[in-house]
Amino acid sequence: MAAIQGQRQKREIEAQRGGWEREKERCADGVDGILHWFDNWVYTYDPRLVGKRNDDGSRASPYVRFKLWPRQREFIRWLEERYQAGEEGLGEKSRDVGVTYLCGGFALHHWLFVPGFKATFGSRKVDYVDKKDNPDAIFAKLRIMARRLPEEMLPEGFEWSRHDNYMRLANPETGSVISGEGGEDMGRGGRSSIYFLDEAAFVPNAENVEKALSGNTDCVIWVSSVNGMGNLFARKRHSILKQHQVFRLHWRDDPRKTEEWAQTKQASFSDPTTWAAEYDIDYSASVEGICIPALWVESAKRLAALEPRLVPGNECVLGGDVGAGKAKSVVVTKRGPLVEPPLARGDPDTTETAHWMLGIARETGASRLNFDAPGVGAGVSSTLMKNPIDGLSVHPVNTGEPPSHTRWPDGRTSDEIFGNLKAEIWWLCRTALQRTHEHVLWLEGKEGGKEHALTDLLALPSGDRESDALCLQLSLVKWERNERGKIMIEKKDALKRRGINSPDHADALMLTFTVERGYRYRLLEVVD
Repeated sequence: MAAIQGQRQKREIEAQRGGWEREKERCADGVDGILHWFDNWVYTYDPRLVGKRNDDGSRASPYVRFKLWPRQREFIRWLEERYQAGEEGLGEKSRDVGVTYLCGGFALHHWLFVPGFKATFGSRKVDYVDKKDNPDAIFAKLRIMARRLPEEMLPEGFEWSRHDNYMRLANPETGSVISGEGGEDMGRGGRSSIYFLDEAAFVPNAENVEKALSGNTDCVIWVSSVNGMGNLFARKRHSILKQHQVFRLHWRDDPRKTEEWAQTKQASFSDPTTWAAEYDIDYSASVEGICIPALWVESAKRLAALEPRLVPGNECVLGGDVGAGKAKSVVVTKRGPLVEPPLARGDPDTTETAHWMLGIARETGASRLNFDAPGVGAGVSSTLMKNPIDGLSVHPVNTGEPPSHTRWPDGRTSDEIFGNLKAEIWWLCRTALQRTHEHVLWLEGKEGGKEHALTDLLALPSGDRESDALCLQLSLVKWERNERGKIMIEKKDALKRRGINSPDHADALMLTFTVERGYRYRLLEVVD
């Protein structure tokens, strides 16, 4: 702590020599100024440090200078983009990744440097926004940051006794305001430059709040840990907002947290769905019948980094899902166990979509292209079939057809187990991801781990918009049994009733698992 205090004193001396006005100009200079301000002048509060010691033996302070991680810096840039564009944004988060402090710091910065700015914070309970002597309330965090700023950085004429009131922080120099609201009155308190709705997935009657907010501001930032699929936050995440309007802050983005930390933390919960929802951002944690658990998907995202022996397969297979209306057309490339980032296009012209798929086949050197033939897919079929490429076999697929006669380890065939081809190929992918999860546990020396052949695994891409969409969609779809006891995959109209759009990216990956009839797989047992 002594070293941090020394650094702060040094920064203040430098600011005095160069002039506080110059320092404030630097802090006010666009998004880079916001990041500079965070890095140099903002403190947070962590009561868990009370009673602990620093490395030099000195007593640790619960007030800690903000050291933005790379992903937190991206979040600040994303917030500024939403604010400048005047559009909604949604931040899905793990617990304890500092999102409330980030949003509060963003608002406090603009309160200081943007004349006429007004930010409003809302939560489902008034006490969560502002309550005396509650350090977890949003306004308590704002005060912690503001009170530790140098006096020279505070507004001219600012007095704590006059300008810091219950759920209201006023800037007498610029007229900027930070206000708060709670409960069913959220959104009705005038107009705002930006509105932060905290823990939005837990707000009751969120649709009514949304209506009120529509007249308050164009820039609503919905921030929350997840709470299943049955709420407006989840629907906005999966069906309403565009990809650039969504930001994810996961515990793995925190450089302080390790796999060992996660294992210990997860073991502390009696209900595994608590960890899955609050830390792993798993919307399906409490949803029964999910075909591919999010935990398996997370393992598949980490496989390539953990398994140096993993190499691409000799055969390159493409899965093409043809979009209709506003839905995207998506192509997924799979080379043995390695899945490449999906490619997507929004143009509904089926002829152009067909040529686009053929272009990807040429660039990747694919030997096989499986595409969904029914419905809008029929529009691409003729073009694909009439434009042959040397070495490429093109296969129209109707996933509603009966499954294959492939025999499984328990002696049954696929047509005895599954209700249609769609269920069979989803189960093939599920099997690969289950093996992958077991193999990752084995690599990490954890309970439940089991080594598998590398060719039986699946490594998923992540970190870009289309890859993240794929990984998310994989763990949203449910399975069930029909009246004959056969496994079926949730239909798109049922997904829509749950507020989930068509999983185009996931369906494209499934098509890479479609092979010739009679092909024999090395499979795990099917669950009863």
